[in-house]
Amino acid sequence: MHTFYCSLFMLLGLLAGLPASGLVKEDSLGRYDKLDSSDLLVASFSYKSGTQRLGGVATLAVPENYRFLDAAQSRVLVERLWGNAENPNTLGMLMPERMSPLDKDCWGFVVSFEPSGYLDDQEAGKINYNRLLREMKEELKMDNMLRSSRGGGVITGMDWAFPPYYNKSDHSLHWARILHFEHRGQPVLNYELRLLGRRGALCFTAVGNASRLKQIREKLPEIAAAARFTNGNGYNDFNPRTDEPARWTPETPSLTSRFLSPENLLLGLRSTLSMLLVALSMVLFIYVMQYYHQRRRS
Repeated sequence: MHTFYCSLFMLLGLLAGLPASGLVKEDSLGRYDKLDSSDLLVASFSYKSGTQRLGGVATLAVPENYRFLDAAQSRVLVERLWGNAENPNTLGMLMPERMSPLDKDCWGFVVSFEPSGYLDDQEAGKINYNRLLREMKEELKMDNMLRSSRGGGVITGMDWAFPPYYNKSDHSLHWARILHFEHRGQPVLNYELRLLGRRGALCFTAVGNASRLKQIREKLPEIAAAARFTNGNGYNDFNPRTDEPARWTPETPSLTSRFLSPENLLLGLRSTLSMLLVALSMVLFIYVMQYYHQRRRS
């Protein structure tokens, strides 16, 4: 009898243990069901190290304690998850190794190339940064409309974090902006370093909380120094007989030139045609109704 009870207790223990282990397994898998689309996207990112090609214009030796996202994944992060404007010139992004893109205090360096032509030292040294800031503030209106449509924060203010400058020794432009967001207590730092090359600028844009200004200001030149233009694409490779001077100028296009750009003119033409079509439809409708009522009376 004693043996029977012992066997019974062992069997009940086994039966009790089976569902328990099953629940543990179910819970371990079920945690993925609690992840939203942002978590799933970030979990799918594949980071790289070592020397990475930046399009066909440069290479980047990923520094120690950093990891690199390629162009496609960087655009998903910056444009889809962070709600920034689309930039087809994005080449990748550098992030601290132990930081998640969804961390509240996340920061990193977006790498892009602007194929704007050659900007020489003399022209780069003549930049009117006060005018540049005014133009950037004007463009905030359009940028805020885009941010609102994507559920992003509206930028309510913008100032220089420190006086912008051009470093002739390495042909680099430096400007850092402090951005103030609606419903956000802490301002955001947007520090852009542009390395001038033969056909445009290799851009490193640091994004993070403004409290990290000192840290980012120290790190960004080191990050940029890890980049190398490929043969034939450097600043000193410019050939005035075959290459085009810069179409991009740090003094961004005036509001008039932006309004008269081909894209805006085409958009205006489409809007005008749409309004004319609506007006013609209304006139036609009124004419048909009048004709119908006249026929009924007769």
